[in-house]
Amino acid sequence: MLILRAVNMSMHEIKIFLQFTKTQPMKKSYIYFLFISGIFLLSLMPNAGHRNSGQAPLGRTGAPGESSCAACHGGGNYTGESFFVLGDNAQAEYVPGETYTISFEADYDAPRYGFSVTALDADEMPAGDFALLDEDNTSFGVGGNDRQYVGHKNADATNSWSFEWTAPDDASGEVTFYYVVNAANADNGTGGDMIETGSSSFAAAEEDEETFVLTLLTDPENAGSVSGDGAYEEGETVNVSVEAHDGYSFDGWFDDLGEHVSEVPDFEYVMPAEDVTLVAHFDADAYTLTFIIQDENATEIPDAIITLNGEAFDSGVYVFEDLTPGDYDYVVTRDGYGSEEGSATIADQDETIVVTLMTDDTNACDLLIAEMKLFPNPAHSLLNLEFAGIMEAELSLFNLQGRAVYATRVQSNKHQINVADLPSGIYYLRISAEDAVHTLPVQIKH
Repeated sequence: MLILRAVNMSMHEIKIFLQFTKTQPMKKSYIYFLFISGIFLLSLMPNAGHRNSGQAPLGRTGAPGESSCAACHGGGNYTGESFFVLGDNAQAEYVPGETYTISFEADYDAPRYGFSVTALDADEMPAGDFALLDEDNTSFGVGGNDRQYVGHKNADATNSWSFEWTAPDDASGEVTFYYVVNAANADNGTGGDMIETGSSSFAAAEEDEETFVLTLLTDPENAGSVSGDGAYEEGETVNVSVEAHDGYSFDGWFDDLGEHVSEVPDFEYVMPAEDVTLVAHFDADAYTLTFIIQDENATEIPDAIITLNGEAFDSGVYVFEDLTPGDYDYVVTRDGYGSEEGSATIADQDETIVVTLMTDDTNACDLLIAEMKLFPNPAHSLLNLEFAGIMEAELSLFNLQGRAVYATRVQSNKHQINVADLPSGIYYLRISAEDAVHTLPVQIKH
């Protein structure tokens, strides 16, 4: 009792107490010892206003069911504001399971700051997990209600802190961060400090619906034009369609396992929970290409060789079946005749091509070329022939159908053929002289 009385004495009371001890010589030493010991023990007791500066107390954020630091501190008149930022990009919502860096700043122009933060869901239950980034200026603790807290450590003039928060794995709805700031005057007491509480709420981001890819193909390739491919959610109805190109007939839709999906080109497809490839099968329309090979006298040549699109066939093969629409290049050859080449186009029907081969005597041709001039070529009205001397020859002019449009016999060193009334086109001039036959191409152009 003497110790408790002594530690609360004024200086006047302490003098009276010391006078009292002088009148009690037997107890003087004992009482003096107790007095000094009490003063020493009292000096070891922490000041109420300074004992939480080392680490923030738990359960003082002002969250539901909690008090705040205002229960002890108050009386300050600092002005300012605090800033709570979720994530590096100031997120407005959180993604379940994601980890964010939280930046918290208190700007009140005070010499010392303390703070504490906790996170609760809509049911006021702990939400997510905190982790420290700097253990020198932040502290972590778990309260008896399993609420997690991050707060200051060794409070000083530091007024901004960073720490991590990992959102709950499942969408817990809105999460609210409750925080308290102590803008203290640094006198190690509880007076003259300002307490500010606040909160920041963040909703869970809506999860993107998973989509699956629908790929549409044609077989043969380029046999038709498809529409409807893309990315879709499970259960979504897709309008799938295909339009056949010329020369092809639609045969059905099939999946990539060969299972039949639809018999019609346009149908509604319900997207499953997986990527799918659908193939539109087509049958190519088949047509027949027939060649008629003849000489300049319209006499059939039965054993010519036809090369079609680079493939040479046996002599006498003039009929080609099951050809799909397209262009077909051909070359026709036969010993004793000049070769002919061209292109046949198959669209939507069978085609017949007449090819006229002109007789070719190589030795006679060399002689006639040396002795004759043919001009002008192309000819407009008159076609002139000049020989080195008097030439007896039979002249014939044939059109591409093998029909003779002019014939005469000459015995002269020059001759003119009037072609003014002949249609423009390619003709063949056959010259028979001295048992030699030579054929020259002539163009008439009006």
